Amino acid sequence: MRRLRSQAAFIAAAVVAGGIALASPAVADPDAGAFRQLVGVGSDTTQDVLNALAGDTVNGTSYSTTAVKSANGAGIASYDAIEPGTGSTTSSITTRSGGPSFLRPNGSGNGRLALSEALTGDKYPTSAGVSISGQVDFARSSGGPSVSGTALTYIPMARDAVGVAVKGSALDTLTADQLHDIYSGTLTTVNGQTVHPKIPQAGSGTRKFFLAAIGLTDATLSPNVTTVQENQANAALTEDGALVPFSVGSWIAQINGVSPDYSKTAAAAGGHLASVQLPGDTGGATSPVTTVNGKLAPVTAYYDNSTFGRDVYNVVPSRAIDTNSIFFDKDLYDVFVTSGSHTAELASDAAEAVIAKFGFVNESYNGSISQAKHAKVGGLEESGVDASVPGAPTVKTTVGDASLKLSWTAPAATALPVTDYRITLTDADGGVVAIKDVAATTTSYSFTGLTNGTYTATVTANNLNGTGAAATWTGAVKYTSKTAATTATTAYGKTPKVAVTVTGSHGVKPTGKVTVKDGSTVLGTGTLDASGKVTIGLSNHLKVATHSLSVSYPGTSSLNASSTTVSLKITKASASVSTSAPTSVSHTAKAKVTVKVTATGTTPTGTVRIYQGTKVIATGTLSGGKVVVTLPKLAKGKHTLHAFYVGSSTVNSKTGANFTITSK
Repeated sequence: MRRLRSQAAFIAAAVVAGGIALASPAVADPDAGAFRQLVGVGSDTTQDVLNALAGDTVNGTSYSTTAVKSANGAGIASYDAIEPGTGSTTSSITTRSGGPSFLRPNGSGNGRLALSEALTGDKYPTSAGVSISGQVDFARSSGGPSVSGTALTYIPMARDAVGVAVKGSALDTLTADQLHDIYSGTLTTVNGQTVHPKIPQAGSGTRKFFLAAIGLTDATLSPNVTTVQENQANAALTEDGALVPFSVGSWIAQINGVSPDYSKTAAAAGGHLASVQLPGDTGGATSPVTTVNGKLAPVTAYYDNSTFGRDVYNVVPSRAIDTNSIFFDKDLYDVFVTSGSHTAELASDAAEAVIAKFGFVNESYNGSISQAKHAKVGGLEESGVDASVPGAPTVKTTVGDASLKLSWTAPAATALPVTDYRITLTDADGGVVAIKDVAATTTSYSFTGLTNGTYTATVTANNLNGTGAAATWTGAVKYTSKTAATTATTAYGKTPKVAVTVTGSHGVKPTGKVTVKDGSTVLGTGTLDASGKVTIGLSNHLKVATHSLSVSYPGTSSLNASSTTVSLKITKASASVSTSAPTSVSHTAKAKVTVKVTATGTTPTGTVRIYQGTKVIATGTLSGGKVVVTLPKLAKGKHTLHAFYVGSSTVNSKTGANFTITSK
């Protein structure tokens, strides 16, 4: 909707004629000693609507019945940019019971600075100030971030616009080019009227936004431009030709008597919002405001314009609204965040009715934390802060029964210390299985109850500046198998056996082969039967000793590998000794005795002795398990003899049965 100067003047006159009282600013800070959980500071533009949403009295109207609170009952404490009642910009506030008193943050930039230093614990507003660690929870901001990063999230609350409050009919209609030239100092008269440009104080979000909209910066702003407190027309529009950027929402709320009055005296003297030729719009200049039932109201075309329309934000620590973070603040989340099925308390019908009353336009993205839906992210707004984020931790992994354990060592130190670690587990399709945030003192975490599959785990170290580089592991997670084995003591020459049983967790039946090794030597393999069992026969010529065998199962696509050790004792074989000898021999002849030594599974070797009583009378060496021993000449008479097998490294010794030879 278009509105030219004559209409704007009519609106201002109508408001004054309507008898709206020129109220002095009402106290809007929380009552002294009435500390609330969610402390906000910063923007002058949104302070009054936040005060109302906090349930305080604003310009004589109590908003206690529409106070916004979290599900746990936590309320908002919104502190004005300047001291209510006095207008002082040098007063202090105390936001927590027993907390420090610190300079009242004046404007969006200072509000974001205070929030940043409440996180870092540094002094506000300079090193000569006081530490305000934990004293601020959110910042009111009429503009986006000025520092890149992710430490802060800018949550849109509503739509505002920046207009130009002017005095004098010569400035009824302005263009962006004229505004550029006026504020750069190259244009000093408009329609024959000398211009007197004013600009809000340093740190003002309106100042920053307006300069960007007309293509200037603080560096290119004319030094002749006078600085004033933002959104206060009475102090700015003191002469014809005066002009100052102004929040349209604040102008509407003040002129309608909703917000404390800093502008109606100027409006009664002819001050008004100029119509602006919006860039890209060839249909004529657009007034930021119209009148509805005798009250000012926003012109949506002006608010929607990408040059002069703007979102206004509540700025919060990103980690405080991250539901997976150990720093998650449920109360802050309840009040400010709309995500999925969760609706911000500030986006309730009652809250949006209050927002509209203060001259803002409600949008569907109230409370959004998605950058695709008007949210923004930025870094800590504190000079001299090292913006480095941590490097990647050094990670080790242990795969268990449907589980994964990650342990890590901290990365190299950064200027801002590690505050926490974020562990994320995704499946083979990239779907997030789990996210866990743990304190900086924690160095391990386990995921349990996983199904079979390939997973990717990442571990990041985080500090206040944001998320560091990720350490990544990708691998298979399976169920556990358990391998058990038994053996029996076995004599050399007999086949030793290893009875193996493999079981799988979660009811999974193991399949495949198992392998038995002695050191690095494979002794045997076997295939599991349907019950997960197999008996593996080994070589019957294992060294006589106690062997420590390893039994390993390689696993399957569903089961992890497993192994066990089992002791196998190999003893010497038992020998049998038989003899064949003549029953009589001439005393002049030498008798020959055949001795045969046998053992199961092996052919004994070694020495055989022939004894008469305890005296060895002859020896022989086995060949092929037998030997023919020639005896010495025996004296006449009957001789009782026996053979004795000495034994070997693999066969036990053995004494043969007695035999008799008669020497004649």
